Amino acid sequence: MSNQSVTLDEYLKRSHIEKGETYTHTRIGDKENKISGGLYNIKDKKVFLEKYFQHVFVDGKKEYLTEKQRIEDAPLVIDIDMRYSVEIKERQHTKDHIIDLIDIYTKAIYKLFNVPDNFKIEVFVMEKSTVNIMDNKTKDGIHIIFGILMHKAAQIMLREIILPELKDVWDDLPLTNDIDELVDDGVTRGTVNWQMYGSRKPNHKAYLIKYFYNVKWIEEKHDWNIIEMDVDKFDIKNNLYKLSVQCSSFPKLDLNEKYSDDFNKILKNMDKKKKKSTKIIVKEYNNINYKDINSSTQLDELIENLFSGFEQSPSDYELKETHDFTMILPKQYWDVGSYNKWIRVGWALKNTNVKLLPTWLKFSSQSKEFEWSNIGELIELWENFDYDNPDGLTSRSIMFWAKNDNLKEYIKVRETTVSYFMDLTVTHATEWDFAQVLYQMCKDEFVCVSIKNNIWYEYIKHRWYEIDSGNTLRLIISKKMHDMYMKKTTDAINALQKIDQTDDNYDTLKKRSNKLADICILLKKTNWKNNIMREAKELFYDKNFLNYLDNNPYLLCFNNYVVDFKNKIYRTGQPDDYISKSTNIDYIPFEEIKDDIIEEIYDFMKQLFPNDDLRKYMWEHLASTLIGNNDNQTFNIYTGSGRNGKSKLVDLMSKVLGDYKATVPITLVTQKRNNIGSTSSEIVQLMGVRYAVMQEPCKGEKINEGIMKEITGGDPIQGRALFKEAVTFIPQFKLVVCTNTLFDIKSNDDGTWRRIRVCDFMSKFLEDPYGDEEKFPKEDYPYQYAIDKKIDEKFTQWAPVLASILVKMAYTTCGTVNDCSIVMGSSDQYREGQDYLTEFCKEKIKQVKGGKIKKTELWEVFKQWYTNNYGKGLPKAREVNDFMDKRYGKYNTKWNNVMINYDDDDDDED
Repeated sequence: MSNQSVTLDEYLKRSHIEKGETYTHTRIGDKENKISGGLYNIKDKKVFLEKYFQHVFVDGKKEYLTEKQRIEDAPLVIDIDMRYSVEIKERQHTKDHIIDLIDIYTKAIYKLFNVPDNFKIEVFVMEKSTVNIMDNKTKDGIHIIFGILMHKAAQIMLREIILPELKDVWDDLPLTNDIDELVDDGVTRGTVNWQMYGSRKPNHKAYLIKYFYNVKWIEEKHDWNIIEMDVDKFDIKNNLYKLSVQCSSFPKLDLNEKYSDDFNKILKNMDKKKKKSTKIIVKEYNNINYKDINSSTQLDELIENLFSGFEQSPSDYELKETHDFTMILPKQYWDVGSYNKWIRVGWALKNTNVKLLPTWLKFSSQSKEFEWSNIGELIELWENFDYDNPDGLTSRSIMFWAKNDNLKEYIKVRETTVSYFMDLTVTHATEWDFAQVLYQMCKDEFVCVSIKNNIWYEYIKHRWYEIDSGNTLRLIISKKMHDMYMKKTTDAINALQKIDQTDDNYDTLKKRSNKLADICILLKKTNWKNNIMREAKELFYDKNFLNYLDNNPYLLCFNNYVVDFKNKIYRTGQPDDYISKSTNIDYIPFEEIKDDIIEEIYDFMKQLFPNDDLRKYMWEHLASTLIGNNDNQTFNIYTGSGRNGKSKLVDLMSKVLGDYKATVPITLVTQKRNNIGSTSSEIVQLMGVRYAVMQEPCKGEKINEGIMKEITGGDPIQGRALFKEAVTFIPQFKLVVCTNTLFDIKSNDDGTWRRIRVCDFMSKFLEDPYGDEEKFPKEDYPYQYAIDKKIDEKFTQWAPVLASILVKMAYTTCGTVNDCSIVMGSSDQYREGQDYLTEFCKEKIKQVKGGKIKKTELWEVFKQWYTNNYGKGLPKAREVNDFMDKRYGKYNTKWNNVMINYDDDDDDED
């Protein structure tokens, strides 16, 4: 049979593969409609698309195919999932909403990538003909393909950028789902297949092209030009490949270098996920495939069978307990609009144990939107969960959520678990068994981080505190734990008194009551308590705890709340936040602050920074210290002679940030490279710090550029505090130095100087402003203000207010600090004063058309100039040559259009 006469079905049969093999396409099966599912490896895409076009668009047959997405060089695809209340019967969005969405995405593309003039992107927008009206909701959707290739890691970055703006722009749509649910995360990451153009899910309509746009970047306008094209003139037959997520002919762009670190972090996380992805090997019970479950009765039977034998070991029983805690979570975790909480429950279950998939299904089935026909999608989502998700969610997270949002039922589940383990000790009364009881009582409040050194942490009100040898846990043994056994003893004695001695259960109850009474005595004995604590260290031990501690750059702990900058909310803290630091002040929402205190702080900042641009920069800089990301990668130098307010600003920020501010020895950036990250308490104390301030360097002290770049560039640092395990962490702090004397920086590479920001403190605070023209002439000191010698007394009252102002600002800036001309001008001036190569070129090289310089001539002139100006330490000729190449073009027997400036030498001779 010739290839041309082969139908699509026959072609697919030839391309069919078994599970576990590499596939490019799948077909969605449906038993009710007698649609056979399958996996296919399509090798000749051109032939396949010809067959597919004939089958779907010429013969008019229905098809149910999906395409596997590429991770690298993949078209930018967006799956918009809109949900409305059942009262809505018609489409709510318009063409304007589509254009707004394209505008948001293209602006984000320009932000992330280097876009050349006249760069074009084709945009294909697909919709179904009508909305999907269901029993309890109305659904609608949009599929969009941007004709540009990029890595899925970049698509994840784009999604994070556009979501907040999309929420504002589309706020007129009566959506019932959260913004995170609106733009499908699985499609963005490439873990979910894409419906082929013209295909559909069983019993659903197909997405077809509704709008077609050509989008072009116009450099002169500094904007994108969005032009709508005629859909009717779009040749689907010859352009079907463009409507495929496997298209490889779209153009690509280079990522903006400033976002390379963020890109690499996401890429690393994706690689980790790929390596640690755990597939469910056993997907059946009683010969029923998980994906074939179609009723709560079947699922309940599976769960009952799964957990029926879970009381045989403590670890298995804890899985049952996790299931019970999950199922008491209230509706805000699983109902409509709960996506963020719902997905985190799934992550926590998967991280705890892959056996908890049925719990995930049962938990999800409570939603009004749940459909048994979509259970396969839930399982696929589960299988693609990142096993090592960055939030560190586990069963402890689920316990906390249950405790926080359904305390009554939480207590019941906890008491049942503790009672179960207490009963085990009646027949097995070893120290380890009692340590198990203690663990079940306190596992969400205590952690052992070093068995060898007996180091413990206790969770109290929003954060973790280090405690001496677990002493508070030890007290629980002889108090709370003893009292619980005493209650069981009393209950056993009361039960014994109610039955006759001839009763068959009498002897058993008597032995039980005696054993419980003996246990109560043991729990008061010092040796027993010590032995229980020794066993408890292993049960409570968490080897990763210190690596997680204070590791989330988007959380900031106050006395009363935790501020979450990622979600832009303030909330109660929870153990899996892994916070130990605090600002040590209360958080006050901005709208509750008194205006007079706000004005005092604004006046203070206006006096410190009378220049508007500099003041705006400093506001953004201070706000950035609340967030632990380091996108700016800058080293801020507060400079200016005495009485200028530098130290007062730092003192105020110390009150604002509390534990998050640290004073750093100047040797951090002046020591030799091989010392950084050594076993050092000073290094470890910087974990989680957001604002690291160094005081005055000595005159002539040289900065170690390598170390400075390392700690401002987000590279991991390793250190070890005394008697603790080594930890590796990424610096979160904004590095600042207060100085009147600038460092010597002899490096001339852009990697060093692009980090330097010189912040001039121009003001003078005097007892008699403008009253001493001889010492402080107005011409040299134009900004003079009356000194307030008691201003420190205001800082305690100011600190919570300033914190609130900065939180509000950080919600908007997300930690980004925009450069301004006055700061960059001072920084450039600093560079020119330090950069001997730039200085040499300014003095000795002049640009002259037709001029030329040979290497030998250059080197002789440079040696003489350097010796006259700097004396010893002549740099290598290669360094000078490389600088010349960079500044004046690559050397090719000579440097062209430049000449040596000998005029100064002639002047000197005269």
